Amino acid sequence: MGTRMTDDHVAELDLPIKILVDTNIWLDYFLARGKHHKAVSMFMAKVFEREDIALYVASLSLKDLAYQMSNLMKLDTKKAGKEITPDIAAAARETAWGCVRNVLEKALVAPTGAAEVLGAFTYKRMHDDFEDDLVLAALDAADGHLLMTHDTKLARHIGESCITAEEGLQLLDELDAM
Repeated sequence: MGTRMTDDHVAELDLPIKILVDTNIWLDYFLARGKHHKAVSMFMAKVFEREDIALYVASLSLKDLAYQMSNLMKLDTKKAGKEITPDIAAAARETAWGCVRNVLEKALVAPTGAAEVLGAFTYKRMHDDFEDDLVLAALDAADGHLLMTHDTKLARHIGESCITAEEGLQLLDELDAM
């Protein structure tokens, strides 16, 4: 990673450009906190109506998103010194479901099945993290071009197939300039 996609590289990609969006990007989007939130929000707003970009989400990311959103909301409640009542727990679950529904409005689901589990093993030598390798196998199965992630270790191992939200914004600018 670290190297920005060149105009030549962008021109080589077939349209629509298929971008698999990693769980950490969706969390940045929904949690409205962290250093990447603004770039993620801008990217999502700009890409939503475009026909030259197709967003994907790995099916396993949906369950991770729901689990983490619900738990983070409960953790925030505890940090505020409040008790997790049944109503608060239900609100956290419903919000998590709402986030998943919102993702489904923005992205196509890249299934993760037996073929992708086996495909993850092909990435073990390059990036020895089974969960990330499943996401990479889902990217392959969707015939995707890019993985949008803020996982620096994964990006370092995979290279220019990974982009950050900030690089995604640059990609949109490059497409607009073509």
